[in-house]
Amino acid sequence: MIEEGRAELKYAIHQSQRLAVLRQAWSQVVSDENAALMDGLGHLRDPDGNPPRGYLVSSLYVDDARFSGYAERLDSRRIRNRLRIRTYGRPGQRRPVFLEAKRKLDSRVIKHRVLVCDTEQWAELPGPRPWRATPGLCTVASAQRTARRWVQAVDRGAMGVVCRVEYLRETFVAGSSRLTLDHQVAAARTDDPHALRGPCPLALLPRDWIVLELKYNGSCPVWMRQLARSLRLQSEPISKFALGVAHAHRPQRAAELRHLTPPTVRRALRQSAAKAAR
Repeated sequence: MIEEGRAELKYAIHQSQRLAVLRQAWSQVVSDENAALMDGLGHLRDPDGNPPRGYLVSSLYVDDARFSGYAERLDSRRIRNRLRIRTYGRPGQRRPVFLEAKRKLDSRVIKHRVLVCDTEQWAELPGPRPWRATPGLCTVASAQRTARRWVQAVDRGAMGVVCRVEYLRETFVAGSSRLTLDHQVAAARTDDPHALRGPCPLALLPRDWIVLELKYNGSCPVWMRQLARSLRLQSEPISKFALGVAHAHRPQRAAELRHLTPPTVRRALRQSAAKAAR
């Protein structure tokens, strides 16, 4: 699957804003057909009074020993490449495994994604670099080529797994456009390529904060522009990969953590600390 030049706008919102976002979009969107009732968000409701639906997203991110990909994000490079291994669902659930490559140019993303196996098959792949076996698992030539290019990019960059990032994602669709809400974004330090899912003790955002993403092809839909304008939302760079690396490998680098924390969250935390100090 290839998505050419899709726009991805990200916003950090407080959980108290979630219902207002959904009410604004409710006439335009429907829940993703793959969504199911989610544990951990049962206290929330949608505009119709129903509990949220979605899925757990788990990603193993790769980088080299110098964290070159992380450094690109710290430097705010306009063009960045990101490689990851992604699956869904809770441990013990059999789910598909994808190799993904994202190339970002500002807010535009070109994404290459290939389904290579399921979680049970992945667990049986040999060695410390199990992805090397994945091109042979693909039965379609185009999928084989995509998997092979992913493997070559990882090997060429001498990359390995550096962290796992997980979150609960509510997903809504409107034609080719998508609105997602990512809750409980957290990470774990790991170099184990077989650890697709598992505990993530490192909160990347305060628990009551959500990452809202608006994704679309071509020009921004009118309803998305109206949503952002009416709720006074400002898009901002939010990298789950970079936050995961910072918390897992560089927690002592306070300046880096501050730089990567969304400005909206930083301002709210400052205001809360000032109020508490009065």
